[in-house]
Amino acid sequence: QSFNNLGMVLHAQGHLAEAERLLRDALQRRRETLGNQHRDTMESMYHFAVLLKSMKRHGEAEELLREHLAACRELYGEDHKE
Repeated sequence: QSFNNLGMVLHAQGHLAEAERLLRDALQRRRETLGNQHRDTMESMYHFAVLLKSMKRHGEAEELLREHLAACRELYGEDHKE
């Protein structure tokens, strides 16, 4: 949780390279320990994708957001409001 939170703060402060390192690490750790369909992992996917978008890395952001959407659909179902 700390990696993810600090990464978000660094992103907000404009420290994009350091935020990327922390958010990438948070996502990797959560994938390894919780799996892709866990809410915390999906949160990390979303925050990392937002960072990538702000860094103008739209292709990578889109890929991660599509993965996030698929995980949401699998976890919550097609008709869920999120």
